[in-house]
Amino acid sequence: MKRLLFIVFLLPLGLAAQVVDTVFIHHTDTLHLYHTDTLRLYRTDTLHIYHTDTVVRREADTAALKALQEKEVFYREILSSNGVDKEKLEAERNYYIRMVDSLRAIVRIAEIENVRKEEANKYLEERAKAAEARVAEATNRKKKVRPIQGVAMRFYRTPVWEIRLKAGETTGTYDRYISNRNAGDVEFDYVTGASVMLWDMTKYFNRSHTLGNDSIGRQIRRFDQDFAYDLGFYVGFGGSNFFKNFYVGFSFRFVDFFYLSLGCNIAEYQVLKDGYANGDIIGNSLSIDDVTASAWLVKPFVSLSIDLDFLSYIKK
Repeated sequence: MKRLLFIVFLLPLGLAAQVVDTVFIHHTDTLHLYHTDTLRLYRTDTLHIYHTDTVVRREADTAALKALQEKEVFYREILSSNGVDKEKLEAERNYYIRMVDSLRAIVRIAEIENVRKEEANKYLEERAKAAEARVAEATNRKKKVRPIQGVAMRFYRTPVWEIRLKAGETTGTYDRYISNRNAGDVEFDYVTGASVMLWDMTKYFNRSHTLGNDSIGRQIRRFDQDFAYDLGFYVGFGGSNFFKNFYVGFSFRFVDFFYLSLGCNIAEYQVLKDGYANGDIIGNSLSIDDVTASAWLVKPFVSLSIDLDFLSYIKK
């Protein structure tokens, strides 16, 4: 008891005392205990306990703990007043996590689509370059020989001779006569050929022209772009037998790909032999081969054709 009273008496003075088994301290704010041979007491606001071998620090600030408890009660009251609870916050958190996952999947799909489009654009770019090369080849004005294909109108129809019957002068008799089943003056033929450029007329047709004299002449408007024009020599073939149906003449190229040809058609036809004519009556012993023969005839024609390079470009 005397030792306890001695320690309490020396606390304000900060003196040292020996450590015993039990120490009771009253009316002090801070006690520092060093587990050695000496006990030192200081008047502070916190209790600290230090051990020489293993340092153990205990903070027992009742006022701070009480302040924290009051803050916790205060924030819980705020959350309760705003209707916010833990379950709702957890549900919102899960919702936003799912939203992030969905957005990540959408971004992944968009990246894959962008890669696919880039590859498609590369393919389209290659096709565009190939198409430009074909157009350049088709519109190459330095090319002298061009294959063309079109329709020719020749002013002679291929005759188809046959023998028919008609009533004779005597009742109950019939006469055999020669008839042309394909009669007419004009016939169309599918022709394929080539045009060889003789005279380039591009500059002449691409400039502005005036009809009449300069004072009262009317100005002819030219196209917005330049086209190729030339005059050439045309050789072609027509019909089912190319070696018996030739076309020779001159061709006029206009607007790059179109050709207007004019010339002669040289073809082999079945014609009537001398002494026979369409509608003649023949004897019963004669056949159509007896009154017809093969002959080469030269007839005029006019044709409209298109450049085959242009046709191949359209097909592709």
